[in-house]
Amino acid sequence: MISTTRPRRRTVLMAGVISIAVLFSVYLCLLIWAKPMFEYRTVYGIYQVWSDRPISPAIRPVLDDVTRRLKTSAVHDASVPVEIYICNAPWRMWLYGMKFSTRYGGVADVWLTRHVIIRAADIAANRVVSPWPYPIPDEQHRPLSYFIAHEITHVDLSRRFGRTMVARYPEWLMEGYPDYVGKGGDFDFDANRAKFLAGAPELSRATSSLYLGYHLRVAYLLDKKHWTLDRIFAKPPSDVELDSWLRSGR
Repeated sequence: MISTTRPRRRTVLMAGVISIAVLFSVYLCLLIWAKPMFEYRTVYGIYQVWSDRPISPAIRPVLDDVTRRLKTSAVHDASVPVEIYICNAPWRMWLYGMKFSTRYGGVADVWLTRHVIIRAADIAANRVVSPWPYPIPDEQHRPLSYFIAHEITHVDLSRRFGRTMVARYPEWLMEGYPDYVGKGGDFDFDANRAKFLAGAPELSRATSSLYLGYHLRVAYLLDKKHWTLDRIFAKPPSDVELDSWLRSGR
């Protein structure tokens, strides 16, 4: 008697592999060709904005503020179009944000499409809609225009330093510089350094979910030590070294 158990297992395994490959291919297609999934579109300057809800005319002053913030960037090219997708429906944020979560303000796909994905937004108020029953942390310093500029900076960095930069550079630099640009100068270095020295929880990424501590490190190198961004990326200081410099005031 010849056993058919092993061939059947192989058939089931192969069917499972093929199903996963098909689903992954469909997902990639949805990411790459996202436009048909968003009914509303507006173009303003270099910005191409898609949304699953009508886009308020107030998007123009919001994007003007994005432009103002991006002027602080050493890597932004104002001639390159930017694709922004506002996902008001939670499932869209879950799908297109690629984090399979809805509890964040925005994300940039630096690996594949270089799309900027933004969560549900009140465009007229220039703010993202909090996923919680309370406002997002540090809301007054992080309007909608901050989130857009922050994510565009991720895209700009990937163009300058490569799509695999996340795997090659420290998190304080990967998130600290977009926060630096996104804030557009709205950052009190001395006040935040004092908080850092006092061990304030909002300066810790782990306890606050904010990038203030990372921003402080970047601002210290750019504005106090007057390093160029290229110099920082050429050889980023270690976390221990940077924190030592900040404590000593070197």
